[in-house]
Amino acid sequence: MIERVKLKNWKSHHETKLEFDEGVNALIGTMGSGKSSVMEAVVFAFYGTTPSHNSRDITLDDLIRRNPSQADKAIVEIEFRIGKESYSVRREIERDKGTTHSELRKEGELIEAPSTREVTEQVEKLLGLNFKAFSRAIYSEQNNLDLFLNMRPGTRKKRIDELLDIDRFEDARKNTVKVENNMKKELENRQEALGELEDEIDEEELEELEKEIESKKERIEKLQESLEEREKKLENRNKELKELEDKKEEVEQLEEKKTKLETKKQSIQERINEAEEKIEGIEDPERELEKNRKQKEKLEDKNEKLGKLREKKKYLEKHTEEIGEEIEQLEEEAEEFEKFEELEEELEELEEKTDKIKKKGNSYYAERTNLEESLKTLKETDGDCPTCGQEMDKEHREKVVSERKQKIQELKQKEKELRQKLEDKDERKEKVVEKRDELLEYKSSEDKLKEEREELEEKKEKLQDIVEEVEKLGEEFSEEKLEELEKKIDQLESVEEIRELEEKKEHIEEKLEETAEELEDIDFDEEKLETLRDEISELKEKRSAEKQELKSDKEIVEEKEKRLEQMQSQVEKKHELEKEVEKLDQVLDYVYSYKTALKETQIELRQKFVARLNDLMDDIWTQVYPYNDYYSIRLNVEEDYLVEILDSDNNWISAEAEVSGGERHSAALVMRLALSFTISPKIQLLMLDEPTHNMDSAAVEKLAETLRQNSDNLLKQMFIVTHDIALESAATGKLYRLEKKNTETGLTEVEEVN
Repeated sequence: MIERVKLKNWKSHHETKLEFDEGVNALIGTMGSGKSSVMEAVVFAFYGTTPSHNSRDITLDDLIRRNPSQADKAIVEIEFRIGKESYSVRREIERDKGTTHSELRKEGELIEAPSTREVTEQVEKLLGLNFKAFSRAIYSEQNNLDLFLNMRPGTRKKRIDELLDIDRFEDARKNTVKVENNMKKELENRQEALGELEDEIDEEELEELEKEIESKKERIEKLQESLEEREKKLENRNKELKELEDKKEEVEQLEEKKTKLETKKQSIQERINEAEEKIEGIEDPERELEKNRKQKEKLEDKNEKLGKLREKKKYLEKHTEEIGEEIEQLEEEAEEFEKFEELEEELEELEEKTDKIKKKGNSYYAERTNLEESLKTLKETDGDCPTCGQEMDKEHREKVVSERKQKIQELKQKEKELRQKLEDKDERKEKVVEKRDELLEYKSSEDKLKEEREELEEKKEKLQDIVEEVEKLGEEFSEEKLEELEKKIDQLESVEEIRELEEKKEHIEEKLEETAEELEDIDFDEEKLETLRDEISELKEKRSAEKQELKSDKEIVEEKEKRLEQMQSQVEKKHELEKEVEKLDQVLDYVYSYKTALKETQIELRQKFVARLNDLMDDIWTQVYPYNDYYSIRLNVEEDYLVEILDSDNNWISAEAEVSGGERHSAALVMRLALSFTISPKIQLLMLDEPTHNMDSAAVEKLAETLRQNSDNLLKQMFIVTHDIALESAATGKLYRLEKKNTETGLTEVEEVN
């Protein structure tokens, strides 16, 4: 049972909290008041998607509130109970990022987060339903109460099989047949390959090759030992060389560092001299600098405020102009609605012309297809001409083929011209429909015109206030004052520059002393470095010769091992093929048994489900249908799930064609309730959005009375979302009224009635 729903920035809901009880809970409101959004939020909380989002009609960003200002995040949270245990699901959507957090709690303790997929999997296990089953059996979208009743019997059977996952058995059986055929073909291939391998394998050659490889490997081992000793000696010499080269590099780096420091010291002294010249003659330059900076800051604040006011003035002027243009347009629109009937007539005429073009195009297509088929036949014919009966010589064939090709090209051109005409008509239809829809909105132009005029007066008053404030600030600020201050500040900042440069100069002098000391401490011998380089060069030449000899032997071994590996692979492959042939024989026997079992299981499951469903529908029918002219309802398995009602003469008649609208709605409600009982026994829940579509007032009152009196016996909890206030009396749980009182904000307001 669903106990609470909390919405934040969800569609038209800013912050909405709803509590629900057992029995019938009703959400009443006009179209677009945000009542269906509550049910969509329940589905989203459970499964991380909604029917509209799952069918790609909307994106997740469309679920985040846009008015009166665009929100960046939406949060949905529901609390529900299964048996004696309480659970809650919370999901968060961020704009342009999708679902960024999901969590599931049991008795307040976190049991899964933050993965959307893993939370959804846990919810599916708790409810015993996946999204597809919930959205078809539990949640009836707007005007879809009789969804299952309106389906063709065959389609209904397919959809109910999908709800129960029975369709997977048929898919599995078809796949099993494919697997069986593929395995038979694979078995034949394996047996053929096994015979070829037995002819290719030579045992004597295999043994000789193994001996040759062993001999070469012993020689390689000795060469590697010699090479390792030389490598160790070379490694030690390289370490000595590296130490000497590092010392040489260190000396060179220190000399270079010393030169750079001296150059940098000289450059800093020159900059100090230049800076002192700039402030020469100024008494207390630091105090003067602080004073000028404060004056500049005040001028910049005024300039910034002036800029903002000018932008606001520009915006209001533009907005005032736009409102004026919209007022003129609204005055014109009020006169436009008279053209509505003319557009309807033009639309009907366009539909008739479009149908004629399509029929003519289909005729051309059929004629061209026949000609193309006959052209293929003509090219393959050796005897008499199939058209005129003459002897089919080369000249006659070329003539007939040429004539038909020409005719085909003519037909293609005609088809192309018709397609262009059709596109033109479709484009005109779109424009007419668009214009017609616009005209429907013109009815409200007079009220909107009054609002726009009031808004125009308000904007003009604000604009006048801003103009006065701009004039006042303009007298206090000038670019010349600011520019003069900036020049003074730039000159006075030299005092700070001198202080920084003196510190840098002192630091460089310290570095110069450190560098001189480091140079004195380094012990380096250039002659020893050259001697060591000669010795290393000689060691590398000897090592290179041994490596070449080792490489040659390894290549020989590698080639022989490749051949050995190929031969061993053939032997191994032979053994594997023998095992695979035996295993394939066994698996084929199992696949046949499995295929048979799948078909029998599918039939048995369907029969058991329909029997259970019919028992439930029979029990519910007497509680929902108040009259004595029909006594029961069932799904006829033998007629592809045809829905039938038992009349007073004890005859089963079709509920899809032979009964009134009210009886059809009763049958649709009974099917929904029975499916909910059968598919989701854990939660016993049904959600009906606009269930009174196409029902007259008497039928609506009867539905309300039935739900009010029998809801406790029918289902643990039910939700009704409707604009029809007559269904308020059906509520035995919570009753809420939803509306958008403030059209400017577009936010849903909720009032609890009981």
